[in-house]
Amino acid sequence: MKLNVYADRMSQPVRAVLIFCKVNGINYEEVRVDIAKRQHLTPEYAGQINPMKQLPAIVDGRFKLFESHAILTYLACSFPGVADHWYPDVFKRSKIHSVLDWHHSNLRPGPGVFLMLQWIKLFKFFLLVHGY
Repeated sequence: MKLNVYADRMSQPVRAVLIFCKVNGINYEEVRVDIAKRQHLTPEYAGQINPMKQLPAIVDGRFKLFESHAILTYLACSFPGVADHWYPDVFKRSKIHSVLDWHHSNLRPGPGVFLMLQWIKLFKFFLLVHGY
């Protein structure tokens, strides 16, 4: 059975999962979920794929998983042919988890704040132009 990756390439975590699959020769089917059309927020997606309504998510047979770091760990451990250097012994794994947690807590929020500030500037400009 083929691995299904629920994805919108606009998402950096989605791109990380897709790149990992390609680099490691993991056979998968990309199932497009359009974030711009809010397809990830539908009751069908939440009920059948990911109750958190986020991307990426995978379905491998009857096993479903979401959150990119958990998915990458699963892929590194579950698919034959994935090189050991991706997820090595427990000491190196601990270092990998440390970097993944730091990445998620520190790097990921930055672009979101930047985009939010840009929207605020546009909104203020709109109010100014329209005399509010």
